[in-house]
Amino acid sequence: MPALPLAQKPVVTTDAPEPARLAAPRPVAATGRDFHITGDSIVARKPLCETAETERVPGGDLIRSDEDLVVRLCRMPVNLAAPLLRASLPSLTPQALLALIVSTGEAHHLLIACRPYLDWRVVKALLRTQSDKVLIALTTNPTLDFDDDDQAFIARRGLENPVVRAAVFGHQGLIFAKSQLRLQRGEDVSHSNLKLIALLRGGETAGFVRELARRLSLDTAALSQALTTASPVPLALVMCAAGLDRALFQHLLSLWQKAYGGEPYMAESQRALILSVFNLTPATARQKLAVLMNPAH
Repeated sequence: MPALPLAQKPVVTTDAPEPARLAAPRPVAATGRDFHITGDSIVARKPLCETAETERVPGGDLIRSDEDLVVRLCRMPVNLAAPLLRASLPSLTPQALLALIVSTGEAHHLLIACRPYLDWRVVKALLRTQSDKVLIALTTNPTLDFDDDDQAFIARRGLENPVVRAAVFGHQGLIFAKSQLRLQRGEDVSHSNLKLIALLRGGETAGFVRELARRLSLDTAALSQALTTASPVPLALVMCAAGLDRALFQHLLSLWQKAYGGEPYMAESQRALILSVFNLTPATARQKLAVLMNPAH
């Protein structure tokens, strides 16, 4: 009997459904929102109130505390920052002020220098700015104390700047700085006086006149012409203006006379009158000398 064929299961074929097609994403209107959707991404909208510079904030400028916030506010233009820098804000700690000194300029430094009872580290940081205006503001701040190193630095600046020097001598303290100024000033004058004597002893009358003109900021040619007269009064005036005394004048006059054949002659009857020039202040003597140098004026 022939074998019967095995029954086969009917194969049912069905068409697979097509995958659903998603509609293309539509951008969401940005009005009133801080983002919009693009494809599979959500992109933050640029805030309208910020500038391009504020989009990339360095890690060191992140606001982590009230102190950071105050420091950021105080970095604003000085006319806006002034009320904050003048106020007694607890957040303006020495560390905050040091950060401000590093990140701002002289206008902000002047406001900081006027704050009362500054920490010694802040004082030293302000001195390191090398600004004479800031230095004067510090020396006119009656609440501050300066150590010997600070005062030595202030004295050196005072030798170069008469305004700083006046501020130092106007301060009720700064004893060390004042002593350094007096000592250095005396040494400079003594050295300069020795130079004048050496010039005349060597017959260098032109060098003598140049040195006096340099010390008094006068025109060398005009001063030389004023001194080549028969009267010793111009010589007395220029020496008085330079801060020399009558004893040194008489010594230098004798050296000058040797170089110019006994001129200018000072009679004994004239001595008291001519030496009375040294009763004038240096400033007054300089004014009278200027009149002699420029008679037309």
